Amino acid sequence: MSFAANIGYIILGCVAIVVVFLGILAVIEKKLLIKLLRSRTTRNELYIQKIAKINIDKPDEALSEIDKTAKSFFREAFHMEGNPEYSELENFFLKKNNRKAVGFSRIMTTYLYSGMSPEKPDLQELIKLLAEIISSNKILSKEEKAELDKKSLKKSMEKQKLAGKSSGIKSRISFLRKIK
Repeated sequence: MSFAANIGYIILGCVAIVVVFLGILAVIEKKLLIKLLRSRTTRNELYIQKIAKINIDKPDEALSEIDKTAKSFFREAFHMEGNPEYSELENFFLKKNNRKAVGFSRIMTTYLYSGMSPEKPDLQELIKLLAEIISSNKILSKEEKAELDKKSLKKSMEKQKLAGKSSGIKSRISFLRKIK
């Protein structure tokens, strides 16, 4: 048999190798996509898992752990600096119209500064309320925040155009208006 007679087998072998290679790449791509999608929700899930592990049999330790977790979440989700007190958080959330967070801040202020020790049902309610707050306030990564800012900027520019307002310095200088 000559080379010309075996050309079909050679091409078939090359095609088989390419198909296997593409199959492997497709599997790797799917795994990476799943990993990427899971990593987007990791921060909020981490906080929910953390509060789910709190032992309410020891009320003072549980309250302290809820306090640490809540303040850590608030700093990360709302881009706060330092270690804000709950009275400051309450005012902040009043401005943001976040009723659940305002209620949580008031309850935490009561327990932390009144000297009262919470009971198991109270701790369960605090944990439930904090879980609701964490679930409803997604922590955005820098990339997601930048993308969201771009979208909102684009929407505001479209609204200005629809309203008949011309934007920027180009509208005020006549020879630049002609370039548009």
